[in-house]
Amino acid sequence: MIRGAGFISSANKSSKENRNLGKIRPKSSRPDGVTREKNMDKADLKSIDESIKYRNSRYSSFSRSGYFFAIMVILTLVWLIWTLFF
Repeated sequence: MIRGAGFISSANKSSKENRNLGKIRPKSSRPDGVTREKNMDKADLKSIDESIKYRNSRYSSFSRSGYFFAIMVILTLVWLIWTLFF
């Protein structure tokens, strides 16, 4: 019981300290005012397109391997049931 009460009081204290730190610390912002829109103008659209295609191909290969794994599990279960009960 004593440990629980000490834990609660220390949790309340650290929570209060974290709230106070949030009030003291300045909000993060970029000093030069760079925004995402300005960075997108500098982006190489060809490399972005290639990276999207690469990610899509990896996703499709993972989904195919997932189907293969599921089929192998089902076939193994069918084989086990067949050998145990027939």
